[in-house]
Amino acid sequence: MDSGKRRVIAIALVVVLVAAAVAAVIMVGGNNTAKALTVTDASGTPITLDKVPERIVSGTPDISEIVGALNLTDSIVAVTDYCDYPASMVALRDKGATIGGFYTPSFEKIVSFNPDLVLLSDAVPAQKDLTAQLRSAGYTVVMIYAAEDLATTYKNIEMVGTVTGKQTEAKALIDSMKAQVADIAQAVSDESKPNVLFVTYSDQGFTNVWPAAGSTPIGEVINLAGGTNVFADMDGYKMASSEVLTMKASTVDVIVMTNMYSQESLENKSAWFHSDSIWKESPAVKNNKVYFLTGQAESIYHRQSVRTVDAVQLLAEILHPDAFTSKVPYSADSTNIIGDEYANYLPSGTASQASTVTVVSAVARDD
Repeated sequence: MDSGKRRVIAIALVVVLVAAAVAAVIMVGGNNTAKALTVTDASGTPITLDKVPERIVSGTPDISEIVGALNLTDSIVAVTDYCDYPASMVALRDKGATIGGFYTPSFEKIVSFNPDLVLLSDAVPAQKDLTAQLRSAGYTVVMIYAAEDLATTYKNIEMVGTVTGKQTEAKALIDSMKAQVADIAQAVSDESKPNVLFVTYSDQGFTNVWPAAGSTPIGEVINLAGGTNVFADMDGYKMASSEVLTMKASTVDVIVMTNMYSQESLENKSAWFHSDSIWKESPAVKNNKVYFLTGQAESIYHRQSVRTVDAVQLLAEILHPDAFTSKVPYSADSTNIIGDEYANYLPSGTASQASTVTVVSAVARDD
C-alpha cells in the first residue's frame, strides 16, 4: 500500500475516532443517554430506558405536578381522575385520558395508552401490585418514593428528571425550590414562633379532629414556615381527643384547616369557634387567626410535590405577615378563606406561578 492510500486511511480513522469521541461526550453530557436514563426506583429495581420516553402515564396527582413542572406536557398521555394541576393535566383528564383513581388505577386503561413509561407511587399498595403486573406484561414502570419530607420530594423530582431525559430541568427546579425555602427561613429568622394547630379534617362542631403531627410532611412545613406545631409530640395523622384539644386551646395562636371531605360550610366552622365557651378564648379565635384552605390551596399541603415549597411560603405569610412584601388577605371579623387564587398572594417566581392555577370542578378526591 502506498503512502497516499495510508494517509487517506489514517485521516478517515481519525475522523471516525473524533466523531465517536464527540458522540460520547454528547451522550455523557446530554439528557438522552443510556447512562442518564438509568435509575434505581423506590422498589429497589434498576430501571434503564434506551431512549427518552414519548408516552408517559402518571399514577398520582403529585407525579403529574412534577411531570408538568419539567415541561413534559407533550409526552404525558394519561393521568388519574384526580390530577387537577397544572392546566395541561386537567385537559387530559377532562377529555377522558385517565387510568382511574389514586387507589384504583386500572391495568386495562393503562395499557390502552401504549405507554413507554409508567410512573407509579410506592405509597399506595394497589399501585405496588399494579407495578408487578405491568412489569410482567413487559411495560417499564418507575415507582417514586412515598414523600414524607422535602428531601424525598427532591429525590423524586431528580428521578423523574433522569428517566425522562430532563436532568438539567430537574436540577434547576430543585435548586429553585431550595432557594425559596432558604429565602423564607431568612425572612422569619428573627420572628417569634406562633403556636399552630393545623387540622387536616374535622366533623361538625369540631369533632373527629385530625391534626397534623410533627412527624408528618405538614409538620415539616410548619417548622419551615417559622411556626411551632402544637401537636409536635404526636406521630402521624391521628384523631385527637376532645380532652387534649381543650387542654391545648389556650396555647393556639393560629388555626389552619383544610376542608377535605367535610360537608359543613366554612362559615359554620368559623362560627362554631366563636361560639364555643373554651375555643372563643383561644388567642387564634380572639384575633380571628383561623384560616380555611380549599381547592388548590388545600392541595399544596396534602400533596408532596413541586408546590410544597409554596405551601411553606403561604403558611409563613399567614404566621408572619410583617416579614413579607407579599400578603395573604386577612379579615378581623369575617371568615378567612384561601382557595384556588392562593398563588396571587405569593412572591413572583414561585412554583405555582410557573403555570396558571386552574379552577376545576369539585370531585370526590381520594388523593
